[in-house]
Amino acid sequence: MRAISLATVFVAIAGYLVIWVANKGLPTAGYEDFMVYWSLFFAMTGVLDGLMQETARAVSTRRAQTNPRPAPRPFTLTGYIALVIGALALITGPLWIGELVPGLTGWGLVLLAVGLACYTFQATVCGLLSANHSWPSFAWLMAIDSGVRLALAVVAWLLGWQLLAYLFVTVIGAATWLFILFCSRSARATLSDRADVAARPFLARTVKAMIASGANAVMITGFSVLLRYTSGADVGPGALAATITAITLTRAPILVPLQRFQPALIVHFTKHREQVLRAATLPIAAVGGVAAIGGIAAYFLAAPLMGLFFDAAVISSPATLGWLTLVSGATAILMISGSAALAADRHNLYTAGWLIAIALSTVVLLMDYSPDTRAIWALATGPAIGAAVQLGVLALAGGEKRTES
Repeated sequence: MRAISLATVFVAIAGYLVIWVANKGLPTAGYEDFMVYWSLFFAMTGVLDGLMQETARAVSTRRAQTNPRPAPRPFTLTGYIALVIGALALITGPLWIGELVPGLTGWGLVLLAVGLACYTFQATVCGLLSANHSWPSFAWLMAIDSGVRLALAVVAWLLGWQLLAYLFVTVIGAATWLFILFCSRSARATLSDRADVAARPFLARTVKAMIASGANAVMITGFSVLLRYTSGADVGPGALAATITAITLTRAPILVPLQRFQPALIVHFTKHREQVLRAATLPIAAVGGVAAIGGIAAYFLAAPLMGLFFDAAVISSPATLGWLTLVSGATAILMISGSAALAADRHNLYTAGWLIAIALSTVVLLMDYSPDTRAIWALATGPAIGAAVQLGVLALAGGEKRTES
């Protein structure tokens, strides 16, 4: 796990640097468009992370079976899923792409569709590597993915390229799985791994996981998109840049590493399926403590540090930065409780927790307050209630099992 730890640190740093480079290389309105497009792409890849999670669970479970039944290879099914995802993006894209990148709707949509289709394979490869405990290859995939984006962003900045180049930077990392498979024989060997169930139930579970991951992704990486859509047409170009930047930067230290560790969490909870709630106690306490300490630190340090790198127009108040860091812990806890529910084979509970979170957060965002206030309360209430529902049901299930025994 040391390799993953180092990779997650690099991913977090690279993500910060890409945002900083974009802020320096683009005007405020273009920078806001980039941030929303960045959020949209990673929200949609977050939907596809449901495929990664289900692949990790299915292959891990099969490896533990003494007499497994014939079942399909997840990688084989991925080709069909990629075609569907790419087609859906191209068909539905004209309805919403204009709200995100008004001046580059065609390029924005094509890059998005190709990037998402490619990331579908990357999600499956990540799940296969996780199930086989191939953490070094998994870590290299993460690091190269972020490293390529950072390198190209710097090139775009130095050459004075504008928004289109940064849209390309956003999606290019989705092809990293090709490099990993080309360089690693052990990674290629995982492509023959099979699921624990037949194709139809595997796809059904994958769809459920992707629905939940979609709500997960909206709350984690796509929240900026939701904020823009709920802010109304009266908000001018660049007006949300400061709030979007604050949301992105304050959530990254906790949520980006945890997101990368999620396959490992699922494998961990799968091994402790009979005591999954107890296995979740320490991770929940850890992220809660980190969020509290991070919130205090952000209140005093975040604004001065941002002032060294970012333009004043995109720097929020110390209170906003501190509160956003603190409430990111609610989403982190929901990620952990959701992983526990998934490992306990409670896919409906996993989905319900995230859908509750996104529904309640959306209601809060529709209220008539400032963008900062709406964002803080939305990120605090929705995820906290969603996690409480998941943990409560898991606790009741554990009590019923003890009673029966």
